Amino acid sequence: MTNILIIEDEQPAGEYLQSLIQQIMPEAKILDILESVEQSVQWLTSHPAPDLIFSDVQLGDGTCFDVFEQTTVRCPIIFTTAHDEYAINAFKLNSVDYLLKPIKSTALHQSLDKYQQTSGEGLKGKMESLEEIIRSQMLSGKTTRRNFLVPYRDKLIPIRDEEFAWFKIENGIVDGRLTDGRNYAIDKSLEELEKMLNPDDFFRASRQFIVARRSIREIEFYFNGRLLIRVDPVSKKPILISKERVPMFKKWFEES
Repeated sequence: MTNILIIEDEQPAGEYLQSLIQQIMPEAKILDILESVEQSVQWLTSHPAPDLIFSDVQLGDGTCFDVFEQTTVRCPIIFTTAHDEYAINAFKLNSVDYLLKPIKSTALHQSLDKYQQTSGEGLKGKMESLEEIIRSQMLSGKTTRRNFLVPYRDKLIPIRDEEFAWFKIENGIVDGRLTDGRNYAIDKSLEELEKMLNPDDFFRASRQFIVARRSIREIEFYFNGRLLIRVDPVSKKPILISKERVPMFKKWFEES
């Protein structure tokens, strides 16, 4: 029996992948479907290692590489990704298999066949080189948006990206707070904004917040290894960096 772990932040996609795997490999056991970096780190540090991991690259609170930086993973990994063909070639060159979304049954079958012949030796080196390539692809292929047209009553308000202090989602509504204190409802999800904004200037602090570097005034140590971010203008809701994302936040703040 093959024990398989799935890391996928979209529940329907995770369940679909699970059903495909079980059709092709009935003897496989799906141990769990994890939706975030935080969940994945907790699971991998508290359970016996799986035989195989299927992992999406981009997760809601970071990337799969954040998981692998904080845990020891020696089993083969099959990535599921929506990256373009240039990035896909990078996967091939690094001898780590991939599945391009939307996942097809025939492609999954080929990946599982390849898994049967995969050795865990040298996986760490492959992961490190793959991470470097994927991160560079995410940045180099990304067109950041500097200007936004924000609907307000019967108008469209032009706003530059540097005018935003932070973005927040609450009750399904995304708000953008400007450095002068004004607040506008944004007709985009945080995931969409994260892809549009310059990653040197903005950080996905949590599932609820994206913060601009220029808005950060203080950083406090918080319970359970977390950080509390104090911003200007002030947010009524606390902006917390999870213990697992603290190293990434520090690196972003100090090096970008």
